[in-house]
Amino acid sequence: MKTEKTKPVIDSTRQRAIAEDMYIRNGMTGREIAEICGVTEQTISRWKRGKEGEKNWDERKNELQLTPVKVKEILLEEAMKVASGEKSGIDADKLSKIVAAIDRLDKKINVRLIMDVFREFDNYVVEIDPKIAVEFTKYHKLFLQYRISIES
Repeated sequence: MKTEKTKPVIDSTRQRAIAEDMYIRNGMTGREIAEICGVTEQTISRWKRGKEGEKNWDERKNELQLTPVKVKEILLEEAMKVASGEKSGIDADKLSKIVAAIDRLDKKINVRLIMDVFREFDNYVVEIDPKIAVEFTKYHKLFLQYRISIES
């Protein structure tokens, strides 16, 4: 006899942050996010609009998509200065520390990384056997809910 686990209770602030990440980084729809997070699509829509005085998810998504380009442009400008004999306006030591901190954060396994791997795996399996992919997806969602609850 199968026993089904009850859905874990997740802090709404944490849940909202993860939902935002699903939207911004993974391009998931409100329906997909609502299903995984166990909330209504209306809740996701309200979260997407944001609170008074804060940026909505679409604005944040646009900023994040532009950030790497801006950083690359700044670094290229500084490299050109150094190549032409000018002094760089960037403190290399500080830049090195920032890059090291980003690398450490990137290496930590978290819900976002798990979600990315599951998505790629599900896309792979759907090409081989769509029925099995549906089963895996169901368990992936349950596992994500579990991980979200323990990270809260």
